[in-house]
Amino acid sequence: MDQLSPIRAKRSNFVLSLKNEFNRNKLIIYFVVITTLPVFLVDSSTYGTLQYELYNYLEILSIVCYVSFMVWATYYYFYLLINKEKRPIKRFLRKIKTLFLPLSKPIFFAVMIFTLNISFSSYTFIKSIIPEVMPYYLDLEFYHIDKWLHFGYSPWEITHYLFSSPYFTLFINTLYNAWFFVMWGMILYFILYRECDHLRNRFFITFMSSWILLGNIMAILLSSAGPAFMHYFEGMALYSDLIAILEQQSTHLVSSELPPVWALGTQEMLLEKYINSETGIGIGISAMPSMHVTIAVLMALCGYELNKKLGYLLWAYAFFIQIGSVHLAWHYAIDGYIGAICVIILWYFVDWCLMRIDSNSNSS
Repeated sequence: MDQLSPIRAKRSNFVLSLKNEFNRNKLIIYFVVITTLPVFLVDSSTYGTLQYELYNYLEILSIVCYVSFMVWATYYYFYLLINKEKRPIKRFLRKIKTLFLPLSKPIFFAVMIFTLNISFSSYTFIKSIIPEVMPYYLDLEFYHIDKWLHFGYSPWEITHYLFSSPYFTLFINTLYNAWFFVMWGMILYFILYRECDHLRNRFFITFMSSWILLGNIMAILLSSAGPAFMHYFEGMALYSDLIAILEQQSTHLVSSELPPVWALGTQEMLLEKYINSETGIGIGISAMPSMHVTIAVLMALCGYELNKKLGYLLWAYAFFIQIGSVHLAWHYAIDGYIGAICVIILWYFVDWCLMRIDSNSNSS
C-alpha cells in the first residue's frame, strides 16, 4: 500500500492538472465545437466541387510551432550567455522544463493548436464557397463608396501619390506579408499566457469570432472579390491603372536585384486556384471585410491591454496594413474600415459576455 501511494498521488496530481488546464481552455474549445458543427452541415449539403478538409492547417501549424520553439530556444540560450549567466545550460534546461512539465501543459498546447487548425480550416472552406453561395455583386458599389469617402479619388491614388516609390511599395508589401508572423506571435503568446484568463479568453474568442462572423458570414452577405479580381468577375478594368503601376514597380525592383511585388504573384495564384476549383491553405477570394485589417486592429486592442507602448506600435502597424490593403490592390478602403469597426464592437461585446459568465459562475 505504501509503495502504491506515491504513484496514486502522481496520478491524482496529473488528473487535477489536466482538469485545471481544461477549465482554462474550455470556453475556447466549446466555442470551436459549436461553430464547427454548422460548417459540417454546409459541407454535406454543398453542391460544388470543394470539400471541407479538417486537417488543412495542422501540418503548417506544427512546422511553425517547431520553428518558433527553435528560434526562441536559440535566442534564450544566447541571451543567457550575453548576460553572463553563471550556469547557462542549467538555467536553460530549467526553463525548458517549465514548458513541458506538468505534462498537462504540452497536452493542452497540442489541443489548442488542433483547435486553431479546425477554426482556420472552417474559415478557409466557407471562404472558398462564397461565390457559390452568394456570387460577387458589390464590387462596383464599393468602388463608388470608396471614391465618395475620399473626395472623388480612389484610395489607391492617394497612397501611390504619398508613397510613389517602388521601394515604398516593397516596404508596404513586406509589412503586409509579415502580418501572418505578427499574428502567429500573438497567438503563441496567448496560448502560453497565464496571468489573466479573462484577457486570454477575450482574445481567442474575439479572434475566432472575427473569422466566422466577419470573414465568413459578413463576407457572404456583402460578397465582393476585390480590386485585383474585378476585371475577371465584373468585366471592368477600373483598377487596370493600379495593376499597371504595381507591375512597373515590380519590374523595377527585380531589375534592382530586389524582391518583386509579391502581391501580384499571390493574386494570380488565387485566381488560378479559383478557376481550377482547388482547395488549400489560404485559398479563397473575398474582399469585404479585410481580415488583415480586422486582425491587425484586434492585435492592437489586445496589445494595448498588455502594454501601452506595444499597443501604440500595433496600432501603427494596423494603420500600415490598411494602407497596404488598398495600395496593393487587395481591398477597397471600406473593407478595412468596416472590419476595424466590427472587431472593436466584437472586442467589447465578448468582454461583456465573459464578465456575465464569470459573475454567474461565481454566484453559483
